[in-house]
Amino acid sequence: MNIQFLLTFATLLVSGGDRLLDDNAWRADISETAATIREYHPRPFRTVSAEDFALSLDALLRDVPDLSDKEIIVRLAALVALIDDGHTRLSIPRQHPEIGLEFGHTPTVAPDLEELEFGQLPVAFEKFEDGVFIVAASAEYAKLIGHRVTAINGMPIDDALATVQTITFTENSQLEALMGVDRLTLPEALVALGIGDSAESVTLGLGNGGKPTLEPLPRGHFDWVTSFDNGSLPLRLENPDEKFWAQHIADGNFVYMQMDEITDGDIPLAEFVVKTLAMAEDKDARLVIDIRNNFGGSGGLNKTLVMSLIQSEELNRYDRAFVLTGRRTFSAAQMLVNELEQYTRVSLVGEPTGSRPDHFGDPKKVRLKHSGLTLRVSRLHWSSYGAFDDRDASNPDFPVAWTSDDYFSANDPALDLAISAKDISLESLLRNALARKDQHQVGRYTLDSKRSPGTYQTNFSDLLLTLGNEALASGDTGIASFAYQVGLYFYPQHAGLSVALEELGP
Repeated sequence: MNIQFLLTFATLLVSGGDRLLDDNAWRADISETAATIREYHPRPFRTVSAEDFALSLDALLRDVPDLSDKEIIVRLAALVALIDDGHTRLSIPRQHPEIGLEFGHTPTVAPDLEELEFGQLPVAFEKFEDGVFIVAASAEYAKLIGHRVTAINGMPIDDALATVQTITFTENSQLEALMGVDRLTLPEALVALGIGDSAESVTLGLGNGGKPTLEPLPRGHFDWVTSFDNGSLPLRLENPDEKFWAQHIADGNFVYMQMDEITDGDIPLAEFVVKTLAMAEDKDARLVIDIRNNFGGSGGLNKTLVMSLIQSEELNRYDRAFVLTGRRTFSAAQMLVNELEQYTRVSLVGEPTGSRPDHFGDPKKVRLKHSGLTLRVSRLHWSSYGAFDDRDASNPDFPVAWTSDDYFSANDPALDLAISAKDISLESLLRNALARKDQHQVGRYTLDSKRSPGTYQTNFSDLLLTLGNEALASGDTGIASFAYQVGLYFYPQHAGLSVALEELGP
């Protein structure tokens, strides 16, 4: 987060309209926000210093008289975002929360004054590997679905995303991209951030050269259209109202198990898990667990799945159980990934997760006294299983990019890989991880080999030396050095690794 940007924020703003709350009311809510963060967050100043936070707080309190209500909300959201924690966030009230990004597990109450709610553009965006695209729209603008967005109010889309990043409550680039495109649909937030000068309309730049001007949605009912309304649904979208569900797919012989929330549903989650794994065993099928749309829930409910996999000789194998992850894999779903990495031999497929493995959570929810805005502040630190784990995300064993072509064609390359991957071994996994310079996964496989000598006899010290030598012979000194160094970390007495690294030189 750019502290200097926040300190000079007021120069970008143009106050508009009469205020609903007076200066004292807003200053009280701002002070309550800061006090709540300081009181409840375990480490509020992990990435922003207490001094810089105080400077931004003081600047906001000072600038209140010159700001409109919604400019204050945007500034307050930016202050909270300094904490750099996906669970610590200020909900920006919206006229149409049903189409906005919301990943709280308890309802967010609207403010008493509906005039504090932000308007919504009649489109929804998604950021893919190849750019930002319109993926849904009101019926009036349905023709825009599928178009790439290159600019918004004349600002290049990458610059706009960098600007709205100041009001995203994220801890890595995955969640930042997800929340960033959501923030781009709030015209009044765009104006407050200097992306355009009017909230009455927003002009998009499209990849085909078009420049449509959009007006915010009116309050009340509207028809919402997605790119899948007139075509076949991908498997991951077939049961959007179910918290979890499973199905045996005979074509490919795999059991697809989707978990969109770690919680009990019509039946207890534990019962669902046991039945689903039994189905995969009975059918002698691969198990694919999809948590790409799982923002979390109750982490304590992860135990049944983890223990059931550990106890299953048939499924607890890198080539039989696959977990699909992505930018929406967050909170308790991240905790599930942590536990699966530590205790099982599942293969992770897809995108990096939307959360740090080592993160904060279990937020206290506060409704600010005067504005009625909802503030959440993390109260607990959830450590991953790795000591000094400073990863921004859990990276998959098999990375699969998320592209617009796949999305609009209803293809699912991550699922396709999971149901077709062959010849998966610790050696092949290790080779891939070395090529990506993923030290964490190399360590995971090494620990697995040490834990399970009866199952995996691979001597990883010699294997790392061999792979390093192969990389050196092909001219890739970077991979060679990485292999030798990682090998020595786990096997410090290995003479061959020591000699190889010494001969390679700095």
